[in-house]
Amino acid sequence: MRRTIAAALLSLTAALPAFAEETAAPAAAPAIVVPARVERTLARPAVLPALYVSYAALQVYDVYSTRQALARGAQEANPLMQGVVGNAGALWAVKAGATAGAILAAERLWKRDKKAAAIGVMVASNAVAALVASRNASTLRHLR
Repeated sequence: MRRTIAAALLSLTAALPAFAEETAAPAAAPAIVVPARVERTLARPAVLPALYVSYAALQVYDVYSTRQALARGAQEANPLMQGVVGNAGALWAVKAGATAGAILAAERLWKRDKKAAAIGVMVASNAVAALVASRNASTLRHLR
């Protein structure tokens, strides 16, 4: 037991720095370097922002063509939108919300490394909006 205590004291004493012998200022403690968390930035393909822009443009055309058709006597065919189309502000708000929702869904999928799903959401959104725009254009042609 005495030997263990003596060995422990000797170890602790030997480990203490001898400041009296140093002539220079003590060096600062070494900094602990922690590597910065590297976030993977996945470069977006050019098609994704293009799909965002085209979807927004299709939504703008949908509002324009719907308002034009209603002014010429047409009726809204979508029962979900019938209560909204009479108010331009409400129509713009719904279309802006739909656009933002689709883009945010695609962005969330992209950040979760589901690239194909993100592009798929935007392709599907654009396809539906293009069908609506085509139908609106056809209706406008018949109303002239």
